[in-house]
Parts: sequence; C-alpha cells; structure tokens
Amino acid sequence: MGKRQNILLERVSIMANKKMKTAVKSVKKQRTKKALKRTKVQSMENKKGVLFSIRAKIFLCFLVPILFLILVGVFSYKKAAAGMYDTFRDSNEQTINMANQYLDVSNSFIEAEALKYAFQSDLGKYMIGLYETDAVQRKTVINSVGSSIRASQAGNDFISNIHIVTEEDVQMLSTKAGGTVMGIYKDYKNEMLGYSDNGKKIPEWVDYHNTLDDTLGLKQSDYIMAYQTTPQSGKGFIVIDIKASAIKQFLDSLDMGEGSIIGFVTQSGREIISEKLPDGQESTRADGETVFYGQDFFNNLEDQQTTKEVSINGKSYLFFYSRMERTNAAVCALVPMEIVNGQADDIRNVTIAVVLIACVVAVLIGIIISTGIQKNMKRISGRLEEVAEGNLTTKVSVKGHDEFNNLAVVANHMINNNKKLVQKVSGATDTLESSAQEVRQASNVMKDYSVNIIQAIDEINDGITKQSEHAEECVRKTDTLSEEIQNVSSIAGQVEGLVSEAENMINHGMQMVQTLGERATKTTDVTIKVETSIEELKKESEIINEFVETITDISEQTNLLSLNASIEAARAGEAGRGFAVVAEEIRKLADHSAEAAGEIQNNVTHITDQTVNSVENAKQARDMVALQTEAVQEVVGVFDDMNQCMQKLFDALKEIVSSTEQADKEREDTLAAVKNISDIIAETAEGTKLVQSVAAKLQENVDTMNQTAQSLGDNMNDLKSEISVFKTE
Repeated sequence: MGKRQNILLERVSIMANKKMKTAVKSVKKQRTKKALKRTKVQSMENKKGVLFSIRAKIFLCFLVPILFLILVGVFSYKKAAAGMYDTFRDSNEQTINMANQYLDVSNSFIEAEALKYAFQSDLGKYMIGLYETDAVQRKTVINSVGSSIRASQAGNDFISNIHIVTEEDVQMLSTKAGGTVMGIYKDYKNEMLGYSDNGKKIPEWVDYHNTLDDTLGLKQSDYIMAYQTTPQSGKGFIVIDIKASAIKQFLDSLDMGEGSIIGFVTQSGREIISEKLPDGQESTRADGETVFYGQDFFNNLEDQQTTKEVSINGKSYLFFYSRMERTNAAVCALVPMEIVNGQADDIRNVTIAVVLIACVVAVLIGIIISTGIQKNMKRISGRLEEVAEGNLTTKVSVKGHDEFNNLAVVANHMINNNKKLVQKVSGATDTLESSAQEVRQASNVMKDYSVNIIQAIDEINDGITKQSEHAEECVRKTDTLSEEIQNVSSIAGQVEGLVSEAENMINHGMQMVQTLGERATKTTDVTIKVETSIEELKKESEIINEFVETITDISEQTNLLSLNASIEAARAGEAGRGFAVVAEEIRKLADHSAEAAGEIQNNVTHITDQTVNSVENAKQARDMVALQTEAVQEVVGVFDDMNQCMQKLFDALKEIVSSTEQADKEREDTLAAVKNISDIIAETAEGTKLVQSVAAKLQENVDTMNQTAQSLGDNMNDLKSEISVFKTE
C-alpha cells in the first residue's frame, strides 16, 4: 500500500509540473496569437478605413441632400415642362381660334356687304337690262353703284375687288379699272356650276373665277377666295374678292414664336403662308410649294379644331388647326417643339448649374471639416495605441473645444483608472501562493483514495471479462435465432405468394370455362342459322329459276305472236295499220320481258354468291369450335398448374414447421445465456457501488485541485506576462 501511494504521489507531482509548463506555453501562444490577430485587425481596419472613414461619411452626408436636390430639380423640370407645354398649347390654341373667329367675322361682313347689293332693286333691274332703253336712269345706276362698291372696297381692308356680273347685253360693273365690259352671266354660271358638288347649286365661296379673271384681266394672286350671291331677280352675280395681301398681313401680325409657320388654307388647297424666320434668314420654301395642304397630318381631318405633334423632315412641330364654318377654310400653324420646351430647358440648365456649384461647395466644406477631424483622430488614436502597448504615463491632447476635447478628457480619465488597476493587480501574488497550498492539500487527499479505486477497478475488470464471454455467446445465439426467424418469414412470404397465385389461377380458370360455354352457345346458334340460310337460299334459287324459264317462254311466244300480227297487218294494208302498232307494242313488251328475265338471272347469280359466303360462314363456325377446344386445353393446363402450386404450398408449410421447432430450441439456449449474464451483472453491481462512492469523493477533490491549479496557472502566468507590459512610472 505504501509503495502504491508513493508512486501515485510522484505521478500527481509530475502531472502538476506538466500542467504548469503547458499553461506557460499556452499563455505564450495566446500572446503570440493576440499579437498576430491585432496586426491583422489593424491591416483590415486600414483597408476599411478608406471606405468607412469619417471623410467618406461626411462627403456622403453632404451628397445625400444634393442627390435629393437633383431629384427635386428633375421633378420640377418635368412638372415645369409639362405645365409650360400645356400653357403654350392652350395660348396658341386660343390665338388660332381667335384668328379663325376674326377672319370668320370679316367674312360675315363681306357676306353682308354682298347681300346689301343683292337687295338693291335698281341694281337688280339694271342687271336684267330693264334700264337699257332709259339712258338717264341707266347712267344714274351705273354711277351710284360704282361709287358704292368703291366705297365698300375702301372701307374694308379684306375686300380686293367687287364685281357685278350681268347679262351678256348689259355692261358689267367692277372696282377693277378698265373700259366698258359686257356681261358674261352664262359663261360665269357654267364655270360656277362646275365647282358645285351636285352640279346644280352654285357655291357661295369659291377659290377661283377664271372666266371673270380673263374678262377683267384679274390676277389670282390678288385674291385668295371670293364670295358670290345672286340678286333678287336671279339673273347675275355680286362677286366680292378677298384680298390675299390682307390675309397675309393679318397672319404676319400673329406671333407664335421664332421658326413658326402660320397658314391660311382654302377648301381647294390655296395657301397663304407666313413664316417667322430669324433675322437675316431667308425662306427655303419654293414658290407654289404647299406647307399644309396634301400633307399626311393635314389630310382627313374631321374635327373642326385639332392640335397634335407632327414630324416634318426629321423636325418635330406642334400642329394647330382650326376650320371656319362659313368658308371651310382653315387657319393652321406649325410651331417648333424647341420653342415649346425652350423655357423648360432653361430651367433644367439653371438647375444643373446650381447642383454643380452646390457639389463643389459641399466638397470643399467636407474637405475642411474632415481634415480637422482626421487630425484630432490621429492624435487620439496615437495616444491610445501607446496605451494599448502598455504606456500608461501618456496623456491625450487635441485642438479645439468640440466633442473631441471631451473625448480626450474621458480618455485621460480612463488611462488613470487603468494605471490604478494595474498597481492593485501587482499585489495579488499572496493570493496565488495560497492557491498553490490548496493544490498540494488536494493532491494528498487524492493519494489516499487512489488505492481503493485500483482495487475496485480490478474486481470490475474480472466481472466484465466473464460478462463479455457470456455476452458473446448470447450474441451468437441471437444471430442464429434471427437467421431462422428470417427464413421463417421468407417461407411465409412464399406461401402467401403461392396462395395468391393459386387464387388468381382459379379465377382465371373459371373465366375461361365461362368463356368456353358462351362460345359454344354462340357457335351452335351461328351453325344453325347458317344451315337454315343455305337451305332457304337453295329453295328460293330453284323457284326463281323456274320463274325465269316461264318468263323466257312467254317472251318467246309473245315475239312469235307479234311477228304473226305484223305479217297479218301488212296484208291488211291501211286497215291493219292500227293492228300493226299494237303488234309493235307487244313486241317491245316481249323485249322488256326478256330484259327483265336477264336481270332476274343476274339476281339469281348474286344469290348463288351469297350461298358461297354462307359456306364460308360455316367454315368460320368450325374454326370457332376449334378455338373452343384449345381453350378447354388451356383450362386443363391451368388446373394442372394449380395442383403444382398447392403441392409447393404444402412443402413450404412443412419447412415452416421445422424452422419453428429449431427456433424454439435456440430460444431456450439464449434464455440460459441471458440468465448467466444477469448473474454476472449482479456481482459486478456490488463492486460498482464501492467504485461509485470512491470515484465521487475522488472527483470532488480532483475538481477542486483542477480549479485551483487552473486559477493558479492563469493568475500567475497571465498577470506576470500582462503586468510586465504596462508602464506605470
């Protein structure tokens, strides 16, 4: 006992020394790992510093409002552009509509002026030639009307000329200077009827009057269209030309922006164009070239007023259209989209300039602020790095009176507290010495209990050896038993399969027997029907042949009779002509009878063919009987298979019985082995109680020793290594 205790003490002391050395090595390794980890963290922080530095965050803080400012600018630009577009569109639509109304009102004045002359009774009488015999009255009317139409021409800027178209033998009146011109009523009327839609009603507003132009020497460029009406007498026309230059002057007065094109378009396509060109720029439009009429965007316009965006020669325009109710002429305009979006583009440019200036100012302010912050952060981080390395005598100082100054004060307070803490920790060596004493006491207690543990372990080993032998025997028996049981289950499965197969075969045999019965019945019925059909067909064929022979004889006799009748009729001469016709009809009837007999003969041949088919049906019936015979043979084979399966079933049952008996014997051996194992386990349990009690006490002391040793090692090594780093004086 004494030798064992000494050996245990030596082992415990050796283990304690090893643990102390291991603790020292682990502390050194931990310090090395911490240093490596610190350098890695510093390098990672340096890499992250560029992205997550204060300067970057300050720039981000300044840029976020600028981004929102950009978004506000974009939104404002879009809203302003949309609002200006709508405002510009509405204002120009009002301009075009007002121009349309103005010209329409002017046209109404012209219509009123023409109607004034149409209802003058003296002028109406003059136009139909009532004053041709009265020279004084004729002269008075000519002077009065001439003065009146010249006054109307001078009083209305839109009137180019006024013409009074009379009968051919009456002098025409016109504001156009010239000699005496006689009337052209018929020629003028025929021309106007050509402009009519239906060729009957003369239109009130026309774009041309070629007959009048040729007669009076008028230029079509002087007028854009003309209004005409007839007097009360219905003979003649009062024609008022609309001055093209007045329309052009009016269009020039409309201002819809630089580069815009304003036009007056008549119903037949005559145009007056006003281009708002920049100073010094000349029009590129050729003479006679239309701007609106005939274009895709102008054709097929059904609405009286229209506004839409169009593209001409790759350039975008805003197209305005307004049609007059009286004349069906239209006032149109093309405004470049550059004018529409010009003010919005100015707002956009100003917004971009403001944003750029704000970005530059923000960058400059951010650089100034971030530079000051970085300098103070470098001062603080430099001093804190010295503290991390162990220098507790350093002091943190910054420039300024902001939050960094407060941070420096707090850092200095932290350094002073750490200095005091390190000084207190350095006096904790007494506690470590008492911990070492406790470790030695625990080792002595553990020495006393180790002997008992060894004895108990020996006894347990003996019991475990016996237990393992019996356990192995039990395992072998159990394996054998499991194999037999598996055989039994396999055989049982085969039996179930055979039983299922036997049932299926029996069912199949029953179905085939039923099928054989049905086939036999059908075969019998078919055979009977075939025989009956053949007999009936034979009888019918014989009867029909008899009828055919009779009909053939009758037709031959009839032919002979008709021939004799024809001969007698020929002898009789004129008196026998009627009888000859009858004889001829009888002969035809005999011929038809012969043809019918031939058709009947064909039908009999067809019936004979059907008889042959019936014979083939009889052969098929014999084939079906042969199939039934084969089916019966299959039934016999099926029942033979059933007998074999039943025999296999009985053999399998015998094997199951023998396997079951063997399993019972093995089960008894297994029970005996298990009983031996239980006895050994009972003996082992008694020794285990002693081991448990000793192990519990030993565990308590071992835990105490380990905790104390761990505390001792950690305190001594960590404190010595860590405190040696700090500098407090």
